[in-house]
Amino acid sequence: MRLFQIDSFTKEVFKGNPAGVVLVEKPLFEETMQALATEMNLAETAFVEKVGEKYGLRWFTPAKEVPLCGHATLASAFVLFEEGLHDAAEPVIFETLSGELIVSKQEDGSLLMDFPRTDPKPYSGADLDKIQSLFGDAIHEVREVPNELIVILQSADAVRAANPSSDVIAELAVNGVMVSGWDESGEYDFVSRYFAPNLGIKEDPVTGFIHTILSPYWAMQKGQDTFKCYQASTRGGELFVKVKENRTLIQGHAVKVFETDISI
Repeated sequence: MRLFQIDSFTKEVFKGNPAGVVLVEKPLFEETMQALATEMNLAETAFVEKVGEKYGLRWFTPAKEVPLCGHATLASAFVLFEEGLHDAAEPVIFETLSGELIVSKQEDGSLLMDFPRTDPKPYSGADLDKIQSLFGDAIHEVREVPNELIVILQSADAVRAANPSSDVIAELAVNGVMVSGWDESGEYDFVSRYFAPNLGIKEDPVTGFIHTILSPYWAMQKGQDTFKCYQASTRGGELFVKVKENRTLIQGHAVKVFETDISI
């Protein structure tokens, strides 16, 4: 099988979010996919299998399978396009646990992903004291979606400065905690970060799927539907997002770091 490492949401190697992409030649046991993802030790490793004119796509963190991943979807489409495995003039259609995901190559070389939209609801849990202990007076609002906690902070600077305890983060959500703040500098619209120790990821460098949640939130708050976003991890990365009635369009670049062959 061919194995790639791709940096997503960046034009530079060693920036953005690295993803493993495995081109599956024959069906793999779930245990094998998990073991390979654990071995890769990246935020996600994607497994891509041709199914007629579409592609099956699954994502595994070092700890478990997840139902949706943006950067590894971007990486998977990038491999199919750049390796000449799929006509660049035609969109890639992935069949996933989150339904069909469509990725199209744009004229500037970027990739446009058509993802579901999820609107976060007001937080109804009992851990406000723990959340307060992590982020203090910087908290503006707390929201949630199934398995995820959303903490809106007063500013982009507060997001960049956050240094939450992984142990406490792990107690607050099944998967992870995303934090976000509006960027008054004008360089970006909003800035975010994502902490997911329960997925084996202390901090995810650049996360497409959180923008399917945060962008609808900011659309309601600010009355706009397009955003230039920045995920303020150490590696960092840019995303361009458009919110539609029931979908989220996420656009970004990717670059190949390496490829190899692997026998299992």
